[in-house]
Amino acid sequence: MPPTINNYMTAEMEGDFVVFLTGMRINKWWKVWKWLPVFIAMPRMNQELAKNPDYGLLHYRNHVGFPNLMVVQYWKSFEHLHAYATNKDATHLPAWKALNRAVGLNGDVGTWHETYLVKAGQYECLYVNMPPHGLGNAGKPSVAKGRTRTAKGRLGMEGKSPAPVDPDLTPEPKPEPEKVG
Repeated sequence: MPPTINNYMTAEMEGDFVVFLTGMRINKWWKVWKWLPVFIAMPRMNQELAKNPDYGLLHYRNHVGFPNLMVVQYWKSFEHLHAYATNKDATHLPAWKALNRAVGLNGDVGTWHETYLVKAGQYECLYVNMPPHGLGNAGKPSVAKGRTRTAKGRLGMEGKSPAPVDPDLTPEPKPEPEKVG
């Protein structure tokens, strides 16, 4: 298990980016031959994307449960995501075609995705006592202090906004560790 960063952390992203949620639902668990190829295809795609940074994937995280499985992906741009999804030489398009041939609309396996185009500065995140997570893996983690201490501040909204928790109960962020080397 990765070590925690025992501090208030946020993440800095450079420019616009995309959050892509995709997943499957096993509707008929006894039809293993229908859902297993879908279940196996996603890790293959993630491995392919991780080995080829030019495809534009910044980070992904699997969320596995039954009967639903989900992957959260962070992409450099929609253009990168779409280029990968439609690349006949990459893993996705042949897997998608095979799924449509094998399952189609028979209801054995459900698949879904949601795409969110995030403009620069139009996001906020906070991680406390966590290892790098989510945008903290896709972007650059930084200590949440000053303007970035509150959600409104991280979003660049006007006016000062106090932290939503009693400051007497919330310790101040630790200073950033000094860089060695």
